[in-house]
Amino acid sequence: MRKKRVSVIQKQYRYDKETNSYLIEVSLDDYDDVYNQWDPAPFRKRDIEEEFNEFITASAEDIPSKYGLIVSLYLPINKKDENKEQALISAYRNFYAYETEKEKRNWTNLKKKTSYYFILSMLFLLIGYFFMLDIENIIISVAREGIFIGGWVFLWEVITNIFIVRREMKQSSLLFQRLLQAEIRFIYR
Repeated sequence: MRKKRVSVIQKQYRYDKETNSYLIEVSLDDYDDVYNQWDPAPFRKRDIEEEFNEFITASAEDIPSKYGLIVSLYLPINKKDENKEQALISAYRNFYAYETEKEKRNWTNLKKKTSYYFILSMLFLLIGYFFMLDIENIIISVAREGIFIGGWVFLWEVITNIFIVRREMKQSSLLFQRLLQAEIRFIYR
């Protein structure tokens, strides 16, 4: 199975033996194709186009993490402009640095939310356990069951956050760090 995956990757992406990296190749008509056209900021601070980002991230997810990444941007020879190259590299780095920082903030928020859910879960379960009144009143029985259900629901959220959401966020964070460190090459034809 593993050998098959590598052969698929080798068919889809070119490999650079010198750097032990796979190339993510993108053909552009102009430097502006990388930028979000709706963002009025200067080029160095402009957001990356969503289509470009999706292509780059999907490609990086395909390539095993033991290999480096090289983003190769193919442009027409008559468009060559070193200032625009530097602006694009800066925008690319800013975009993925921001995404990396955003993931760190999300990680902190997840920890806070998970702690809060755990406390609520324990509180609801303890209230339900210690206040098990043997009164045969339908309203009290429904309230007690609701408290137990609420406690288990919050506990389920804690378990989901720890074992599923946390793993997904870690993968996302590693992906953005990988993209941030990727080499960018400009190739003119």
